Amino acid sequence: MASKGTLKLFFKNKGLLIALCFSIVLSSVFLLYKHYTRASSHSDLISIIEKTLLDRRIRNRGMEAPKAKIGILAIDNKSIDVFGRWPFSRRYYKKAFDNLKALGVNWLAFDAVFSESEQASVADAKALLEPILLHANSQFQPDLKLSMQKLNQLLSVSPSDQILADGIKTFHNVVLGYFYFQSQDEVRATMREKIAFEGLQEMDSSAIKNLIFPEGKGPNDYPFLEAHGVIANIAPITAASPFQGFFSNEADEDAITRWVTLVRIMHGQVMPSLSLKLAAEMMDRDILVEFGERGIEALELISRKDETNIVRVPIDSLGIGRALLNPRGPAKTFRHVSLADAYNQTLDEETKAWLKGASLLLGMTAIGVNDIKPNPFDATIDGVELQANAVDNIVSQDFLIRPESIYFFEMLVVLLVGLFFSPLVIFLRPIYSGIVTLLFLTGYYYFDKFFWLAKHEWVYMGISFIEISLLFLTTTILRYVTEEYEKRKIKGAFGHYLAPEVIERLMDEPDGLKLGGERKELTVFFSDVRGFTTISESLNPEQLCEFMNEYFTPMTAIILKSGGVLDKYIGDAIMAFWGAPIALSDQADRTVDAAIEMLSALKKVQHDFKAKGFPFVDIGMGINTGEMSVGNMGSTERFCYTVMGDAVNLGSRLESLTKEYGIHLIVSEFTVARLLRKDRICRDLDDIRVKGKSEPIKVFNILRPGEIAEAHIKDFIGRFEEGRVYYRKQEWAKAAKCFLDCLLIEAKDGPSLLYLKRIEEYKRLPPAPNWDGVYTFAHK
Repeated sequence: MASKGTLKLFFKNKGLLIALCFSIVLSSVFLLYKHYTRASSHSDLISIIEKTLLDRRIRNRGMEAPKAKIGILAIDNKSIDVFGRWPFSRRYYKKAFDNLKALGVNWLAFDAVFSESEQASVADAKALLEPILLHANSQFQPDLKLSMQKLNQLLSVSPSDQILADGIKTFHNVVLGYFYFQSQDEVRATMREKIAFEGLQEMDSSAIKNLIFPEGKGPNDYPFLEAHGVIANIAPITAASPFQGFFSNEADEDAITRWVTLVRIMHGQVMPSLSLKLAAEMMDRDILVEFGERGIEALELISRKDETNIVRVPIDSLGIGRALLNPRGPAKTFRHVSLADAYNQTLDEETKAWLKGASLLLGMTAIGVNDIKPNPFDATIDGVELQANAVDNIVSQDFLIRPESIYFFEMLVVLLVGLFFSPLVIFLRPIYSGIVTLLFLTGYYYFDKFFWLAKHEWVYMGISFIEISLLFLTTTILRYVTEEYEKRKIKGAFGHYLAPEVIERLMDEPDGLKLGGERKELTVFFSDVRGFTTISESLNPEQLCEFMNEYFTPMTAIILKSGGVLDKYIGDAIMAFWGAPIALSDQADRTVDAAIEMLSALKKVQHDFKAKGFPFVDIGMGINTGEMSVGNMGSTERFCYTVMGDAVNLGSRLESLTKEYGIHLIVSEFTVARLLRKDRICRDLDDIRVKGKSEPIKVFNILRPGEIAEAHIKDFIGRFEEGRVYYRKQEWAKAAKCFLDCLLIEAKDGPSLLYLKRIEEYKRLPPAPNWDGVYTFAHK
C-alpha cells in the first residue's frame, strides 16, 4: 500500500478524482444513449469501435458451416479459359443450366445483370442467311427482302440473348438480379442522368404485395428507402422469369459488409433483394413487410401452405430494412461449382450428389472481373458469397441479432461498471486496480463468447472497455503526480550514498529500505587488469587516476547498456551481475555479449593509452550463472545492493584462472547451459576443481568472431576436442599431436600450450590410476 505521506497528498485530490470518475461514467452513458437515438445509419465513434470488436470476436469464434443447401455457380478463371475472354457469349449458359436441372438443382439466382444486348456475331449472321444464300441451281436468285427481314431480326434480338432467355424459361426456377443506385451522385457518376426504372413493369410479379402501412401512408412517404435508379436486365431476359431481386448492398464506412439490405422502394414499388427473394422461394413463402413511423419495422416470411407458419427476419432498428449477417467464413466457405464444369458435365460424383435439391447463385469469381465485398474473415471475398451468406442466414434463421431489449441492459452495464470500478481505481494501488481491470475485461470477453455470441447476439463491449480504461488511466496519472513528491523526497535523502538501482526500487517500494535479500538465479561477471601492481608503480597518482577512469568508463557503459548492474569497483577489478532487480530471460547471453564487446572496446583503450605513453593494459574475465543472494547487504546504518554466495565466488575464481590458460574469457558450464543463441563458438576448455570445492565443473572459452580464421575454426575446435579426449585417456602422444596441430592454426593459443605443459609433467609424474581427467587448482 502507499505510504502515509502519499495517502495524505492523495486524499487532498480525492474530490477531483471523484469528479473525474463521475464525469467519465456519465459521459459514457450519455454517448451510448446518443448512439441509440441516432436516426442515421452512418457510423459514429462508438459504432466504429463496436464493429471492429465484433469482427475480432467473429474471427476468434471461427468459421461456421453453412446450414442451407446453397452454393455458388462460379464464372471463374476456368470458365473464361473454356468460353473465351470476358464477357463470353451468353449462348453457353443454357446448356449449363439444362445440365444442372438434370442433376436436380432446385433454384438459380443471378448475382449479375445483363443490361445490354449482346452484339450479334458474323457467325450468327452466316447461320441466319446461309439457307437463303445457298441455291439449288445457277438460276436461283436470293430473296433480298427475306434477307433484310432476317437481318433486322438479328439486330433487334441477339440469338445469344434469346438462347439465354430460353435457358431461363426452361429451368423456370430462376431469380434474376438487377442493380440500383444508392444516391443521385452515383447516377451522375455513370453519366446517365435520365436512368429510369426500366423493366420494373415487367417485374410486377416480383414486387412485394403483402404490405402493411400506418394509416394514411404509402411507399412514397419513406424517401430514405427509395432507390435513385435501376439498371435492369434487357427485356427478353427480364420476361423470361417472374422472379426478380436486387443485388445492391451498402457496406459500412470501413468497406466491410456486415449488413444485408433486404428491401428497397423503387418507383412506388416495394422490391425484395436477390437473397430475400431466393430464400422466400426456396422456403415456399410470401414476403410481408410492415412499415411504421420510422420505416420498416418488421419483415416476415409467411408459408403459402399455412398462413400461421411465419418466419420473422430480424432487421435493424433504424427502419432501413437491413439484417445483420452472421458471416460463415472466408472465401470458398460455400461450395463453388464452375460454370465450365456444369457446361462440359465434368463435375465429380460427390458434387453431383450434393447438387440434388441445392440452390445456386450465379456470380463472377474470376480474378479481374469479380466483385469484392470484404467481410470480417476475408478482405478479398467475392460479392456472390455475401448473397449466399444472406440466403443461408434467412433459410436457417441464423442471423446475428441486436434486439432492442439489449439497449437498456447495455446502458445499465456501463453505469454499474463505472460505479463499481471508480472506488477501486481511486483507493487501490495501480498494480491491483490494473489486475482487477484485466480480470474484468477478460471475464467480460469470455462471458460474451460463451453466452451472448454463442446465441448469435451482438452485445456492445467497447464502450465498457473504454470507460474502464479511462477510469484506470485518469486515476493512475493523478496518483503518479501526487506520489512524485514522495519520490523526490526519497531521492534527495538517499541519493548521495545509495546506488541508483536501489534508489529506483526504493521509490517504488519504500518498505524495501531495510536489510535482507532474496535467492535468485543470476549471472555474475568479474574482470581484472593483469599486472596492475606493476602498472600502478609506473604511474604517479594523477596518471593512475586518469588511467583507471579512462578504462572504467567504456567498460561500465557497456555493462549498463546491456541491462547489467554495476555492483562495485574492487581496485582495478569490476564486479557486475545480470537478472536483478529486473528479471532477464536472456541474462546469460547479455553477459557474454557484454564481455565480448568489452574486449573490442579494450583495443581502442590500448590504442589511446599507447598514444599517451601509458602502460599496456590487458584484462581477464570470468562469468558464472547460479543461485545467489541478492539484496541490500551491510549494516543498519549503511548497506549496498549486491550479490553473495558460492556462485559469486566461482565467478571470481574463473576470472583469476584466465591467466593460467592464457585467454581473456572463461565461462562456466552453468552459463553455457543458459545461452539462448546457438551460433556461439564455445570451446570445451577443461574439467576442473577450484580451491575450496570438491565437485568438478566444466569451463568453456567462448571465441570472439575473427579470433581464429573462419576457414580454420572447425578444424581448430575439432583437433582441440580430440586432444582433450586423448588427454583424459592418458594417451599423451596422441593428445600432444592434437594440441600441436592447434598451435599450427593459432600459434599463441594459451590452452593448447597449457595442455602440452601438463602432458610433459604427467609423463614425468603420471596421475593416479583412477584419475578422472579433472585438474585441481590449489590456488585461488
